[in-house]
Amino acid sequence: MRATLIGRFLLLAIVWLALLLPLWYWAAKWLATPPIWLAGTVMKGLFRWVEGFEQEGVNAVLHTLVQVRMAGPTGDVLGELAPEVSYPVYGYGLVLLWAMLLAARTERWWFKGLIGSVILIPVQAWGICFQWLRDVAISSGPSGLAYLGWNQWSLEGIAYGYQFGFLMLTPVAPIMLWLLFNKRFVAALWLEAALEQTPDKRAQTPTVERGRS
Repeated sequence: MRATLIGRFLLLAIVWLALLLPLWYWAAKWLATPPIWLAGTVMKGLFRWVEGFEQEGVNAVLHTLVQVRMAGPTGDVLGELAPEVSYPVYGYGLVLLWAMLLAARTERWWFKGLIGSVILIPVQAWGICFQWLRDVAISSGPSGLAYLGWNQWSLEGIAYGYQFGFLMLTPVAPIMLWLLFNKRFVAALWLEAALEQTPDKRAQTPTVERGRS
């Protein structure tokens, strides 16, 4: 049976993904630096309660002035909230993009892969920022929320931004970039699908035999 173009692409994409994942995970601590820096810079510029940020391996830590109660050896003590985000949660779109580019044998795949990698940095930073905000909203408690001055609308906006980044931006952005970089390949996929449907439609069309006079 002849393998279809989409079938070959999916198989190659899985193979390339399996090959690239270990390399991406090994390099994650370096790949995480740009989005963590961008996310931390944006947060520090927008919110007065952000004291700073740092990178610990593949994790992004936000240092805040928001005080919360924490369990200590002699009882509860006040401490400053420092939410932590893991870069791989929002960075896997990078390896997904490269795997699809290689599977489709994209023209100048290395160049388009580099451009796509740069474009994905703000997408990853979005996810990091909104998970920081979500964690601050959840962990700060009533006194922390009063200090932050957040109302219900603010909390709902944070929840929407977090869900949009986690469920939509992170997985969909690399696919959209791949579609943009592979217009000819996508056109070939549509053509193949149309040609495969044509015989089925013909088989379903009733034939009328003309009788002899």
